[in-house]
Amino acid sequence: MLQLGPVGSVGAALQAAPRRKQSRTARGFSLTKSSTAIPITAPVARLARELESISGQGLGDRKFIQSAGPALRRLLAGEDFLPAEATRPSAKSYARHLLHADPEDRFCLAAMVWAPGQGTPIHDHDGTWGMIGMIQGSLEVVDFFSAGAEIASGELALRSEPPHVPRADSSGCVCGCADIHSVNNPFGETAISLHVYARELERCHVFDPISEKDGRYMVSEKTLTYTDNPSS
Repeated sequence: MLQLGPVGSVGAALQAAPRRKQSRTARGFSLTKSSTAIPITAPVARLARELESISGQGLGDRKFIQSAGPALRRLLAGEDFLPAEATRPSAKSYARHLLHADPEDRFCLAAMVWAPGQGTPIHDHDGTWGMIGMIQGSLEVVDFFSAGAEIASGELALRSEPPHVPRADSSGCVCGCADIHSVNNPFGETAISLHVYARELERCHVFDPISEKDGRYMVSEKTLTYTDNPSS
């Protein structure tokens, strides 16, 4: 199933949120910068060319996703299309490997490796969309939506939806994420996923719970980078 949550639904509140340093490292974002993408295989290069062609059609976000979904499913139907470097986990957090960044910044491909128990904090994609294709294992994705106006400076009210679980054993599994979401691997098997973004993500907003009972979260900004030494 291909679905997309609302993009930018909390944009005004996020713009008002102060940019502050966190006193702790956000789970899943303590990553090291890698300046170059991993050398990709022919199937991944073919997907990149297909996405370049779709990008050149001047489609809106939703139509782009509808057109890109079949191309991503065709890749997922194959075997051994990821280079070995893109399948290595990290002991520190989930591993985030850059595969391809479009030179015109129209989309980005990244592989992510999630050992059991690893995951992200609640975060957004900085006002853009994302797609997940499962290669191995399963993940738990929880979408969040704005529950009203900004409560106070740097705070936001959110409500969560029931989790959905994309699985590699589902035929051509591709799903979208709401603008605010969390991704975790609570299962016993390492999961590997392929992510398509509308552009290369350099930052995101992280939502730390203040009162989960009241749905109140503190908003902060985080820089995103790639795993440099996935075996560490």
